[in-house]
Amino acid sequence: MQKIFIFLISTLLSLQAHAEQQGQTYKIQSGTGFFVNRQHIITNAHVVQGCKEVMVKGAIPEHKAIVRATNSEKDLALLETNIQPNQFAPLRFNIDSLKTGDKVFVIGYPGEAGTKGEVKIAIANVLDIKLESSDNSKSLYISDVVEHGNSGGPVFDTGGNVIGVVVAKALFTSYRKDTKEKVSEQGAGVAITLNTLKQFLLDNGVFSEWSGSGVSFADNYVEERAKDYIVNIQCRLSGE
Repeated sequence: MQKIFIFLISTLLSLQAHAEQQGQTYKIQSGTGFFVNRQHIITNAHVVQGCKEVMVKGAIPEHKAIVRATNSEKDLALLETNIQPNQFAPLRFNIDSLKTGDKVFVIGYPGEAGTKGEVKIAIANVLDIKLESSDNSKSLYISDVVEHGNSGGPVFDTGGNVIGVVVAKALFTSYRKDTKEKVSEQGAGVAITLNTLKQFLLDNGVFSEWSGSGVSFADNYVEERAKDYIVNIQCRLSGE
């Protein structure tokens, strides 16, 4: 059975809301990010696009962050803050050993949970790792658990290692090889794989910790560990 993926650019996963401070209402664009070392945070470029101010909270007390670099083509952004987290995320170096069906976790600040500052964990499975023809980068497709507000957040393996960065949703369509008849159609989450993230970090002189797979942990352990380096990103767009 041949599998074809159709990317839906319209379903980027940042979340827009309104907040009030000192009597003035602001439009807030919310997403997720994670520390890759003691001072740098990774998220999506579209989460911080057009920001007048970026605040982060979760793994650290609410604090202002500076956007140090963005790559709109790869949809990655690098933030910097001078408050250090307790831990930072281990990035899995042997990403090519991932297989279809592998269990993964998406942890972040989506929807109503995000507006309340609550971390939410969702369990998914790997659907495919697709080679993008434009530049030989890869995209990780997982079962449809991502929501608005998950943008920029990490995808974890069962060892608690980051294996991707959530970016969007897609439509996963399967066809029969012989007749080209459509067999099934389902939603999927899309994540930027670590080969792309690694190059982005190198391009910006940022060093991070890389880890291998092997040990699997209980779901709640992965979640509790991740809370030490995941942040909710609040992008203040404008006043009204």
